[in-house]
Amino acid sequence: MSTVIPVPDDWRALFSGWDELRHGYHAGDKDETVRGCARRLGTTAPGSEGEPVLFWTLGLLVLTPYVAFGDPGPGVEAEVVAVLRRVARGDDGRTCAHGWHPYEADVDDVLEHLPAGLEVLGSPASRALDDLLPEDLLPGDHLDEFDEEAEPANLTGAEILARWQCPRTAPGFARAALDYLGATVR
Repeated sequence: MSTVIPVPDDWRALFSGWDELRHGYHAGDKDETVRGCARRLGTTAPGSEGEPVLFWTLGLLVLTPYVAFGDPGPGVEAEVVAVLRRVARGDDGRTCAHGWHPYEADVDDVLEHLPAGLEVLGSPASRALDDLLPEDLLPGDHLDEFDEEAEPANLTGAEILARWQCPRTAPGFARAALDYLGATVR
């Protein structure tokens, strides 16, 4: 069964733990949770068909507030920055026909909307495309910032989905996470 974006089978449990950590009530080993996500992203080949690169990148994006402000242990931030840099360089300056991508939305808005967005993005493609609305994939506040002629306000749900599936999206979110951490791509 093909999903809209590749996700591991246990993605809901993983995401729930990450979101708990982001909100400050994760009961498990916080540093190991972050390192586990970084390791999985580090072993996932960017650009490979069927690989959940975007999912693991979004995972680190969810975890960046903890890494930035939660007093992680020694080496955690360096490990996260190293893997995010590798992913951020993954688009090698590629261009595409899209005028806008989801990583251009405000990071905090994306983080708040991500649980609902992942429900759609992690759904079987046939189900996800039924009556897909733009607000299913992006924060409504972000869509309201644009006039009716600007992207993404004038895009259909399917067109926004194409932006999520674009090979430039994971590197863009990696750059957003690095920016959140005050790091550069280099």
